[in-house]
Amino acid sequence: MQMVKRIIGAFILSLLLLWIFTPKQELYYLLEKSLKEKNIIISNETITDTWFGLTIKNADIYVSGIKMAHTNKLNFNFFFLYSQLTINTIKIDDSFANMVPKNIHTLTATYSLLNPLKIKLDGDGSFGVLEGSIALLNKKIEIHFPVQKELKTVKKFLKKDTKKGWYYETNY
Repeated sequence: MQMVKRIIGAFILSLLLLWIFTPKQELYYLLEKSLKEKNIIISNETITDTWFGLTIKNADIYVSGIKMAHTNKLNFNFFFLYSQLTINTIKIDDSFANMVPKNIHTLTATYSLLNPLKIKLDGDGSFGVLEGSIALLNKKIEIHFPVQKELKTVKKFLKKDTKKGWYYETNY
């Protein structure tokens, strides 16, 4: 019995150490490479490896060569049962101020192995609060705005329902 405890403990410890010392920057470069195929480039960033993820500071986001946004901080956290991306302070370029909200304070995307077919979205900004999900199997994005502040820039893309309130829905 004592030997079984030692083997299980050594296995768990080795998994934990393997996870902590994994080169997480290589995962980021793999993500950056797949985004580049879709003409999305993240540049001028500073990457810091943390215990369970990555922190990316001062990143500029370009789509098809046009600067779309600047973010102060992105946190990628990779855990065994779920992964989380938190983006703090997204400032949209002034040329897109008529189409999208100018400031997004926080945006969090969470993927869990307990619900592997959905990515949960949460955020807040100048538009209020958003809650949503991305259904991976159906390829559907739903974003609800339970607490609204200033929706006039995005209202033309939203639908209104008596139960849901204002929401955005699309397929990809």
